[in-house]
Amino acid sequence: MRRKTHATFSVDRNALNFDLPKSWAELSERDLAMVMRCRARWAEPVVAKLAIFMHLTGLEIRYRWDKVWVCRIPIKDDGKVKKYGFNLDPSLVPGMLEGLDWLDEPGATPVRLEKLNGVKALPARFHDVDFGTFLQCENCYQGILQSQKVEAVQQLISLLYPGLKKKSVPEWQQLMVMQWFVQVKTMFTLQFPNFYKPAESAGNPTMVEIMNSEIRALTGGDATKEGEVLALDTWRALTELDAKAKESEEFNAKIKKK
Repeated sequence: MRRKTHATFSVDRNALNFDLPKSWAELSERDLAMVMRCRARWAEPVVAKLAIFMHLTGLEIRYRWDKVWVCRIPIKDDGKVKKYGFNLDPSLVPGMLEGLDWLDEPGATPVRLEKLNGVKALPARFHDVDFGTFLQCENCYQGILQSQKVEAVQQLISLLYPGLKKKSVPEWQQLMVMQWFVQVKTMFTLQFPNFYKPAESAGNPTMVEIMNSEIRALTGGDATKEGEVLALDTWRALTELDAKAKESEEFNAKIKKK
C-alpha cells in the first residue's frame, strides 16, 4: 500500500511551506504507528518530534556543512514528485516543529490501531463496550500508574485488544495503548463534567472503593442489579452517573442555602 502523504510543499520566494496534520485524529494508522515508534526510540522529545517531522514531510538531512544542514525534500510539480535541495539553518528547526506541538498533549479524540497482531481492538471511543470492561480497564490503568510494570501494561492491552495473547509487546505498542486510554479518559472528562469533577471531600479512596461507589450509585444499593449494571453500555452508565452527580450537587447546594 502506498504511503499516504499528509504534508504538501510549495516554494514561494525561496520559502518552504509545510501543511502538517493538526491533531491526532488526522494521522493515518501508519502515521500513528510511526509516531509511537519514534517516541519509543528517542527519549528526547525534541529529537523524536524532528524524526516525526521528517517522516511526515519526507525531509532528508543529507549532511552538515559550514554550520548549515544540507537537505532535500520531495515536492510535487506538474504531477511529478521532484527532490528540492536547500540549506537549513539549525536554529530554525524549533520554529519548524511548532506545527507539531499538539503531539505534546494526549488529545481528547481517541485514536489507535484497528488491529494488533491480527487481533481487533475495542471501539476507539468505547461505544458498545460494556461498563464492566471499562471498569477493568480503569482499574488496570490505575495499577500501571502505581506499579509502572510492563506486566500491568500487557494486561491493559489484553483488555483493549480482547484475545491478544502475545506476552511481549513492543514499547511503541505499549505507548500507543496507554495514550489511547488516556484519550478515552480525557474525552469522558469533557463529556461528563459533573461525574468527573474532582471530589471536595478529604481522603484518597482506593480504586476498588471508587468502583464499588459507582456500581452502588447505578444499582441504587440493590446488589441483585449489579450484573445488569456491569452489562450496561459504558456511555449509558456514565450518562447516568453524570446525571446523578449533577442532582447530588444541586441538592447539596440547596441544603447549604437553608
